[in-house]
Amino acid sequence: MKDLFDIELIYCIVLIFLFVYFVITFLSRRNGADESGSRETKDRVQRAPFETALHHAGYGCFQWLLLMSCGGVYAVCALSTTTLSFVLPAAKSDFDLSSTDKGRLTATPLIGMCVGSYFWGNLADARGRKKAIIGALLLDALAAFLSSLVQSFPAFLACRFFSGFGIIGATGLIFPYFGDFLSLRHRDVMLCRLEVFWTIGTILLPGIAFLIIPNAIFNFTAPGASFQYTSWRVFVAACGIPSLLVVLLLVPFPESPRYLLHANRPEQALQVLQRIFVVNTKLHEKDFPVESMISAGEGDEEEVVSADNNGNETKAPLTWSQRWQAFWIRKKMLVTPPYIGLLVLCCFVDFGLMFSYYTLMMWFPDLFERYSQFSVLFPDESKGVCEVSLALTNETVWSLALTNETMLSTDKSNQLGDQVYVHTLVVALSCVPTALWVGLTINIVGKKLMLVIMLISSGLAALGLNLVRSSLENLVLSCVFEAIVSCTEAVLFCVICEIFPTKVAATAMAVTVMCGRIGAIVGNVVFGALVDKHCVVPIYMFGTFLITSGLLCIILPKSTRPERPQ
Repeated sequence: MKDLFDIELIYCIVLIFLFVYFVITFLSRRNGADESGSRETKDRVQRAPFETALHHAGYGCFQWLLLMSCGGVYAVCALSTTTLSFVLPAAKSDFDLSSTDKGRLTATPLIGMCVGSYFWGNLADARGRKKAIIGALLLDALAAFLSSLVQSFPAFLACRFFSGFGIIGATGLIFPYFGDFLSLRHRDVMLCRLEVFWTIGTILLPGIAFLIIPNAIFNFTAPGASFQYTSWRVFVAACGIPSLLVVLLLVPFPESPRYLLHANRPEQALQVLQRIFVVNTKLHEKDFPVESMISAGEGDEEEVVSADNNGNETKAPLTWSQRWQAFWIRKKMLVTPPYIGLLVLCCFVDFGLMFSYYTLMMWFPDLFERYSQFSVLFPDESKGVCEVSLALTNETVWSLALTNETMLSTDKSNQLGDQVYVHTLVVALSCVPTALWVGLTINIVGKKLMLVIMLISSGLAALGLNLVRSSLENLVLSCVFEAIVSCTEAVLFCVICEIFPTKVAATAMAVTVMCGRIGAIVGNVVFGALVDKHCVVPIYMFGTFLITSGLLCIILPKSTRPERPQ
């Protein structure tokens, strides 16, 4: 009961803190936005580029409501992506999992992500960002429900593959969807604020697991029945429910106006901007100063702008030969100096980052459970992470454990120690200050300097895991590592948007994300294979990758673009 009270108290404090933070920030921004919006309506602009029209639509209530909605989606993405971190120790006896099997299990959704990222990107270009995000969330929910029902390990792997295939669509598209409603002046800061919701998702996960997995009420398996539906399966299904709920949050919001403009639907794009204007300024649609939009500068190579009989600008799609030529021009630009070198560097950084971050994020609950088991067997001994893992794989130790009535891991009910949930929650909470700090200071410190500091610091923290001698030391260092590395990829993405020209930035981002996911796959497989007897090897690999990436980022240019308009 004391552990439950502690968890509830921690959640209440965090929720109150986040609520106050967002209310204060929202109110401070809203007043300035409303005043500027009122001044801008005095001068009407007959025709304007998209960025100018978006600027006239204002910044205020609409963007903050959309932040809450997109933040909910991003929190669900974190929840779905990290679900398996509690399944690893809980489902061990049902599927008779070895450490290698656990590595395969955590790598399978990542393979689905690699395959799904290309599919959802093309679907978003063809049918719209909002529709693609909703479709991805529905597929993730369906895969979660099915994976809770299947009884064999191969079938469970297949379902988790499609879960990863689906959730990567929402994860990859929510940033560009939200960014399409933000002017250049506010884009970086608001997108960094979106990262806070990933942390919220990781905080919610141990709470949901603590309520369901140890609770016998959620064990629906009949005695002697071949069909198993234990509490961890209910947990997997429960993690699919938020994917359905956040779809309802997206329904009231419109399609991306930038997509509508590029899809030859300028009238609908203008209506969306008028709607944003009304919500932000509380004025009428007729007061919106822009009457029609012209081609945005960054999209000139993808569309042809002409005028109809009424003088309104319309866009005709390029021919297939023109599109093919534009495609190869962009790809040729990306593989020529200096951009090819920058692309290789960004891919290496994200590979090492996700090799370390995603692997440890998925294995932290399992490592905490190992410490819990070790403390029961040897209550007076202090060991490091690798020594604990090696001791628990010793056949003599396990033969003693089987005769020890207090050994929790031999219980077929798959119960985890309460400390596992508490420690995982504390690690997730450690990310909150960093997420808030990055959003507030990224433009002050500078993206490049922040990226270098975060990579090197997280690398040193990873190397320190070899030096811990107790469960408490392991928890503290895990918090330091997770707090620093959790927001590093978001900073990397902001750097990519600065150092690559607009017409190749999306491709550079996609290739970088793909390399990051491959790194996560390799990391989980390697860690699963070596954690029992040689876990010092992957830990040194984590630290080496991160520190090397940080040092290499020193040579990154500040920007290859002209100054952005304010």
